[in-house]
Amino acid sequence: MAEYTMYHYVYETREAALSILNKSEELCRGFAEEISCGKYERIWLVASGTSYNACLTARYFMEKMLGIPCVLATSYGFAHYESVLDPSRDMMLAVTQEGESTNTIDAINRANKMNITNFVVTENMDNTCTQIAGGKITLDCGREFMGPKTKGYTCTVLTLMLSAVEGGRALGKITSEEYSRLKERLHSTLDNIDRVAAAAEEWFQANKEDLIQCEKCYILGYGANYGTAVEGALKSLETVRMTFFSFEMEEFLHGPLASVKPDVYTILVAPPSYGYERVNTLFRIMNDQNEHIYSIGAQEGIESPHVLTGPFINDEDFSPLEYIIPLQLFAYLLYTAKGIDLNVRNYPRTRDMLPTKARPLAR
Repeated sequence: MAEYTMYHYVYETREAALSILNKSEELCRGFAEEISCGKYERIWLVASGTSYNACLTARYFMEKMLGIPCVLATSYGFAHYESVLDPSRDMMLAVTQEGESTNTIDAINRANKMNITNFVVTENMDNTCTQIAGGKITLDCGREFMGPKTKGYTCTVLTLMLSAVEGGRALGKITSEEYSRLKERLHSTLDNIDRVAAAAEEWFQANKEDLIQCEKCYILGYGANYGTAVEGALKSLETVRMTFFSFEMEEFLHGPLASVKPDVYTILVAPPSYGYERVNTLFRIMNDQNEHIYSIGAQEGIESPHVLTGPFINDEDFSPLEYIIPLQLFAYLLYTAKGIDLNVRNYPRTRDMLPTKARPLAR
């Protein structure tokens, strides 16, 4: 397993995600039964790093299915700073792939101390968070022995979405027909992941001569795919180890646009959903003035090797599950093309002085 890379895990995503879809009733049963009582008026989504980004991406869909506000908090923030908590109406979902995040452990302990109903979304193993949480939603995607998570991110977004689907049905907010249709739509999107991955590799190779020079980059998204942009930038920060920033597209127009100089790259995450018309206009304007503007998603009126046109399903709710794939492969292909060794840490002493895991990951 040690020879595995991000590339291998990206190509394990489709099979793992389809398996989770087929087992969603089993994996999410405890959450669906608890939420069905109808007393909860707010759900806290609590996580760090990639797991936090998965919550950011899944949040809108969860609210749509459950009809309950979903509030994001970092694990550290929930454990030490959030003060307006109500055990009578709040539920907390702590999300952690490996289940050993020290901050998430602290967050669950605080929820327990305050008698706040809580579940942990984590791997199918007896990790620390599983031992202390009130309930569990199993993240059944298999181990991922890499720091920068890929398969785990996509499967976490999917698991949160499916929790909302199962919970929405339990609450009576989703009919049997709607439930079946949602799962059919999810199957279509997930089944397409490998085709998107293959197209993304071709897109990178077609632009490799330019992309290998990338040292400063903005990644922009909108709607649920703002979370896609945030996670995409994090993957490149972890691997390429150069300057990558993420912005919600409209927020990018409120200042950051002014900092795009000739050597700055921009990647737009552009599914054909609400907001596309403005992002298409932005691409056209920037494309006339900058050699390093790229798009994941078609740009109307533009034919360019910089534009990855598909093959996307473009489901209005589930596009984040396929649009993250090109950004994951972009990070992998760029850092390997630059010859970066992920085993060499820039600040090796921080792990010992500022631990973030309760115990080392066993292989």
